[in-house]
Amino acid sequence: MNRLILLLNLMLFCGLISCNGSGKSNETVKVVEKTDSCKLDTKNSYEVYVPARKQVNDKMPLLIIIDSHGSGRFALAKFKSGANQYPVILIASNLIKNGFNGYEEAIQTLINDVHQKYPVNETIFLTGFSGGARMVLGYGLTHPVNGLIMCGALANPDQLTALSCPVISISGMDDFNFMETAQYLFQEKSTPANLKIELTNASHSWPDSVMLANALGFLSFTVKDDDVAFRNESGFKLYCQTQHARINLLKQQGHYLKATLVARNMAITQPFKNAVFMSTYRELKNNPGYINELSRLEKCINFEISMRQTYIDAFRTKDSLWWKNEIITTDVKIKTEKESFTKDMYRRIKGFWGIACYTLCKQTVKERNAAALNKILFIYRSVEPVNPDMLYFSSFPSYWTGKNELTISLLKTAMKAGFSDMNQLKKDFNETISSKF
Repeated sequence: MNRLILLLNLMLFCGLISCNGSGKSNETVKVVEKTDSCKLDTKNSYEVYVPARKQVNDKMPLLIIIDSHGSGRFALAKFKSGANQYPVILIASNLIKNGFNGYEEAIQTLINDVHQKYPVNETIFLTGFSGGARMVLGYGLTHPVNGLIMCGALANPDQLTALSCPVISISGMDDFNFMETAQYLFQEKSTPANLKIELTNASHSWPDSVMLANALGFLSFTVKDDDVAFRNESGFKLYCQTQHARINLLKQQGHYLKATLVARNMAITQPFKNAVFMSTYRELKNNPGYINELSRLEKCINFEISMRQTYIDAFRTKDSLWWKNEIITTDVKIKTEKESFTKDMYRRIKGFWGIACYTLCKQTVKERNAAALNKILFIYRSVEPVNPDMLYFSSFPSYWTGKNELTISLLKTAMKAGFSDMNQLKKDFNETISSKF
């Protein structure tokens, strides 16, 4: 009898061990990649990427991604490599984009929804491109966040100072918005301490995945949070080694300005701040190559500023022939110019024409001024022949004269090129036209 009781107790004990161990597996929790939407607003849809983790209860920081065109899947793909390297849950909005009213509330709804569904901790990063960068800035100014990555747009000093978190600016040197970043390159002493600048040649587009992964790693290691799953000494050392290697490679390639900025970011920021990075930074600042690059850049910036006002006046005063010659001349300079900063300057000028044409087209459409619109469209078409917004604006002259079939054809061409703002289309065109889409 005693032996039977002993056997039953042993079986019960083994069963308890088995039950307690069932929640702990040596297998990693697999990657989750899907499209989801907010419970409180189903129109507020988003792309999700949860990297593999060791335990189902492991929580990770959250990165909210805002693309200027609402292309959540495209933008999210840019960060997947970084999320695998520095575990963070990626959430990219499909709803929020340029011109979206109530973006702060929509971002908050998104964050609240994600916290209910996915294993995120209290760390929140935000990133955006162009208009998306401006929206994450706006959110960060009124809500607690742990870091921002702003691509293709930046903020003024007062806004940056008002933020209580690091702000990484990734700016294309050939981007028409580069002026917003350039001001800080010549005023280091008055540059907000939380601003970290990286330069690239991505023009006006998302940077590549490697640069975004570096930015994500930088933010992740600066968070004062013991709940960050990947925080470990070996990972930290590897990140620092990678940045040293980046600096050395940029120096070897003759990109002294870019190398100096990376060194500065590391030298003035905890926990990276150490004698080695500071020594590297000071050495680069006194390097003739850096001084020469900064001087060349300043010369280009000053010329570009003067030319922008000339072109603003030219939209009103110069005819199509003048613009045709100016565009051809600039295109030739972009193709043949060997001095890199000067080439970037001409690219920025051409990008400036594009954004100016967009603004003027919106104004003339609002005024229903067909003559003025056609004049701007000639320039716009010559500068950016496949721009979806240009193709969209091209449909208004035929619409205003009652040529519905031509209007529909032109709108289809715009949509094929990438125009996707159906709400705007329904506002701009009558039901006969809009019902075709």
